[in-house]
Amino acid sequence: MNKIILLTNYKDIIPQRNNEIEGLNLNLISEVLDANNFSVQEITIHAFIALLEETDSFEGVYFYYTSSQYQIYKSFILDVLIQITLRGGVLIPELRHFMAHENKNFQELEKIRLSIRSPYGVPVGTYEEGVERLKNATYPVVIKKHTGFRSRNVRLANNFSEGKKVLSKLLEKNFLFDMDSLYFMYRRLKNKGHYPKKFGKVIIQEFIPDLTHDWKILVLGDRCLGGKRYVRKNDFRASGSKLYEMEEDPPENVLSFALKCKQELNCPNASLDISENKGDLQLLEYQTMHFAILGGDPDYYFEKEDSVWHKREIIHEIEYYMGEGISSHIKNIDKNNSPKA
Repeated sequence: MNKIILLTNYKDIIPQRNNEIEGLNLNLISEVLDANNFSVQEITIHAFIALLEETDSFEGVYFYYTSSQYQIYKSFILDVLIQITLRGGVLIPELRHFMAHENKNFQELEKIRLSIRSPYGVPVGTYEEGVERLKNATYPVVIKKHTGFRSRNVRLANNFSEGKKVLSKLLEKNFLFDMDSLYFMYRRLKNKGHYPKKFGKVIIQEFIPDLTHDWKILVLGDRCLGGKRYVRKNDFRASGSKLYEMEEDPPENVLSFALKCKQELNCPNASLDISENKGDLQLLEYQTMHFAILGGDPDYYFEKEDSVWHKREIIHEIEYYMGEGISSHIKNIDKNNSPKA
């Protein structure tokens, strides 16, 4: 029997929406895992830290864990997750998915590594690097900060001058006005010209013209559900528009592209933003943890069997299907790690 620990946050929840107030129905997820022959334990990170003093090894133990939109607390969680891996624990999903949460910079690098079709985007870390990239850009370009949701911190630059202004706004000053930073301010002034004007993480991305909508698709295990999101009037962004269309079923090419992306990402569950423009599909952004359940309320999911997509009624809460996704993902890990006959 596999053991899995559900590692929760300071409120004993695993958040799943844009704030950290609402959490997943962990009781339902536990029931699904228990039915699939898992031994399930739920514990807060704070309580788990005490176990680290008593336990040298978590060899073969799986951990389904929380993240956070508060960067300092996310950094705190990261310290614990690294300790789990150093002691043999297995993170579900892998640590790289934790890094990708609220981190579009990491997502861009992952999409390149996995050869997932996506608008061409280049991460930059300083104002000067961004300016150099903008000099050779084909306008308009999309510039977005590494954090944010519902299209926050996403801007369109129509020319070089606009691009520099957006960069300056989205990047951060390389010093703060507090006592702890006075020394660094002194060092910067003393070595003027050595440090970048601003630091940060932004992506300068190819603009997709004439985009009227995208698809928000959840892939839970091998089941797909979701709907169309329309671009707001006089805007270029569908994310955050709240203009959902759940009556129209996602076409089969969108479903197949979504399932392929999720398989390439190699995770239990995923939330995918997929652009569709003149038959061309591209993955804009993704989340594999702490993602919103959907703006609409779908009644059906889609599942592929024998190369055919089937439409089926949703008869359980979303967490039921998420639990099934976690279970099947771990079983695949076990299968791949088992000795070959």
